[in-house]
Amino acid sequence: MSTELQRPRVSAFLALSLDGFIAGEGGDLAWLAPYGGDSQEATGYAGLMASTDTLLMGRNSYDTVSAFPEWPYGDKPVVVLTHRAAEPRTHVTFRQGALPQVLEDLWLAGSRHLYLDGGEVVRQGLQAGVVDELTLFWVPVTLGRGVSLFSGALPGRLAPVSSTLLSSGLVRVVYQPA
Repeated sequence: MSTELQRPRVSAFLALSLDGFIAGEGGDLAWLAPYGGDSQEATGYAGLMASTDTLLMGRNSYDTVSAFPEWPYGDKPVVVLTHRAAEPRTHVTFRQGALPQVLEDLWLAGSRHLYLDGGEVVRQGLQAGVVDELTLFWVPVTLGRGVSLFSGALPGRLAPVSSTLLSSGLVRVVYQPA
């Protein structure tokens, strides 16, 4: 019997500035507004959402999304990694623990393709080497400060497998572990 952990396929999908920030100071996302003109089909977001069965996000991302006028994920299950108490919400569960263990638990619960959302969770996924596909949207701005995606060492190498220039000026690059 194998002792290797079983886990769902893991995808991450986010925008970042040319200098590697996914949010400005204080979590500001206003710098992204001028680049929001591409459709969900053009960015690949609609396809990602159709293929994933579970979203796994960090608490800061959850708090940001919870403040939106409408919940963007419908009835898709959302798992939030957090150490803080939270109010219950339909289709949302709250978990603690190391990302590889959470992925194994979600596999055992039936999840087969997870979408990681939020800088800290994506960073943890990259550092643990569990991200199977990383889609980055390079935004043609520099911020100088903010929330960096790439802090800490990443194991291995990521190889670009496709790139697309979108009408908004964003460049979508899909990476997979080399």
